[in-house]
Amino acid sequence: MQGKDSRLDFNEREQSPRMKIILTQTVPGLGDAGAIKEVADGYARNFLLPKKLAVAATRGSVKQAEAQAEVYARKANKVREELQKSASAIEGKSVLIRARVGSENRLYGSITALDIADALAAQHGITIDRRKIELDEAIHRTGTYGATADLGGGFSAKINIEVVPEAAGATGKESAAGETATAAAEAAPATEAEAEAQSEANPT
Repeated sequence: MQGKDSRLDFNEREQSPRMKIILTQTVPGLGDAGAIKEVADGYARNFLLPKKLAVAATRGSVKQAEAQAEVYARKANKVREELQKSASAIEGKSVLIRARVGSENRLYGSITALDIADALAAQHGITIDRRKIELDEAIHRTGTYGATADLGGGFSAKINIEVVPEAAGATGKESAAGETATAAAEAAPATEAEAEAQSEANPT
């Protein structure tokens, strides 16, 4: 009796309503954007259509649906080309980030995806949403790290990150300025008396 009920359930599933749809986005396991597919009515109405992953293709407009499919396919190809271009532009790029450090090269805070996005924009002119950047590991010290930019559509790119102490560059400048000031002080007369003596010794 149980086997008979199982066969009935199977037959009901086989006879479930179907709907012809056009995918507007690539759906893993189903097809690429622009593809015309026939799926279970419930799957289309409860998932694909509400999420705008597909639109219904009526039987009376098959040619129109095919034309729409071509349009969607062209758009999808353009998007893929743009993603490929972006991935190629980002892949392997290195960014230098200066940060305040304490003892044992530990940072005051941590390096975030926003810091990396800002560095890409400033150092390479590449704009990317920080939410698409995922660090390989948390960054709490100076050193070399990596991150991945997930651009969507199966495209991603690796980013190299070099974190150095913020004071490194500033120290050099301050030292140079200090040396200049010291040299000037040494060259100047130490007292007013010495200045007068030099003036009398070298009258104009």
